[in-house]
Amino acid sequence: MTAPSSSPSGPLSALTLGALQLRSSHRYAVHPVENTLRTFGTLLGSPGEESHGGLDFQSAEGIYRAGAQGLPLPQIPQLPQSVVELTRLRSHDQEARRHLRLWAEAHAATFDDADFQARWEAEGRLGGAEHQVYHDEECGRWFKRLYKGINESTLGDYFVRLRLHGILFPETAYRLEGFAIQPKSKALTPIVSQPHVEVDTDQPLVTKAETSALIAAMGFVSVQLVFDGVVDDGYYAYYHADTGVLAHDLHDENVVRMKATGELAVIDPYISLARRGTWAAMKLAEVHLAFPLDDPLSSPEGQPA
Repeated sequence: MTAPSSSPSGPLSALTLGALQLRSSHRYAVHPVENTLRTFGTLLGSPGEESHGGLDFQSAEGIYRAGAQGLPLPQIPQLPQSVVELTRLRSHDQEARRHLRLWAEAHAATFDDADFQARWEAEGRLGGAEHQVYHDEECGRWFKRLYKGINESTLGDYFVRLRLHGILFPETAYRLEGFAIQPKSKALTPIVSQPHVEVDTDQPLVTKAETSALIAAMGFVSVQLVFDGVVDDGYYAYYHADTGVLAHDLHDENVVRMKATGELAVIDPYISLARRGTWAAMKLAEVHLAFPLDDPLSSPEGQPA
């Protein structure tokens, strides 16, 4: 299948339609999030800042998706049916990353990886399960380099996650700073940043009841997922049934009380869009929760969804 466009300003509707056509034939494609974002935009308003120098997560996802959908049809994997089968998406992800790398190199959308490495090491190699992190006190932002996709996630899944974060939690929206490219391997790594949040450490930690009340206002309900065969409430998962958005890892290190106002801020949740063949859909199925079908191929107005 030929990619409709690799330009960030190209016809995103055509890419969306192409992705849905692939998925209707049980082939994998990065699932479009436009309808979901439109729904939350109507409820919550505009997303937080997510661009720097003209490149944002929507543009990056569009370029990535065009590269993935540009693969010959026999090379596009079938939709995974289990968490284990998510590993089959690696070759698909690699081709899409290559497409994005070529675009980033051609358009100078790169970030100095050596500079990141030096600053990260100088601050003690801070990081978590997926990001390496340093704090830029001068601009008041945390810079993060993705080094590992957890839950067998692709880079497309990552872009979806950060796009959803920007509209659900605009006060802590991520910003795409560019892409680090390794000189030898040519591996592409996104560099993102997030505004610093001053945490009120004089107050008690945020309780689950407080988190539940905060996110319930957006239409989410608390769910219990299964990890390693055990129903575990420690991940503090919440589900929005109408859109299929699953947010988890909302524990008291990722939901904090801001010092200036006492209000709650959500820093680093794991957000997924549940559709056929996705990690989120499989986790919901384990606890017998339904997830939405793929978006329709066209909207009521007859335009691509």
